[in-house]
Amino acid sequence: YVDTSGSFHPEPFTNYNLNIVAPGYDRVSGSLTTPNFPSLDSLVQLGKNADTVIINEPFNIHWTSMQEGRGMVTGEVISGNWWDDSLSNDWCGGYFDPFIIDLADNGLNPFTVYPWICSESTSQETVTRDYLIRLTAMDENYHEYFIVGEAGEYSNALLNYPTTKGRSVGIEGGFGFFGSIASDRMLLKITR
Repeated sequence: YVDTSGSFHPEPFTNYNLNIVAPGYDRVSGSLTTPNFPSLDSLVQLGKNADTVIINEPFNIHWTSMQEGRGMVTGEVISGNWWDDSLSNDWCGGYFDPFIIDLADNGLNPFTVYPWICSESTSQETVTRDYLIRLTAMDENYHEYFIVGEAGEYSNALLNYPTTKGRSVGIEGGFGFFGSIASDRMLLKITR
């Protein structure tokens, strides 16, 4: 569904229902409860709030505690234009495996991120890039389909292979899922 009217404004912690009726097809229905908007509070590295991250150093992420829900933290180095920027191919570091947090955990007890150690730099020059840290809150359907189910079979309505068992979450009468996310982000600098 795409709201082209601009009139649909989903609210946090609200129940939504999906009903699709089309002549000649089974009825499709679904339900979800939207997550609250997450809030990243700070990133702390080497004992102080950081606006610049050092690539091989662990850092702590603090978030505002919420009543309930799960969130996924991801990080991305924004390397610029790969075609025109000669330093893009010389970038290494800042990456970590995305991880899931319980948003009800006290944000004062942060999660420590241990980035992959990078020693592949071909240049000793100090280089700084934009670094995007994102906290994405998700409803139960999204969590069950993409996080829990990610390691298992995946769904593809167009392929009938043994590994593509049609798995649905939050929706009945069709393939796929009915889910919701909300996110917050921090744009920092990362240097090596």
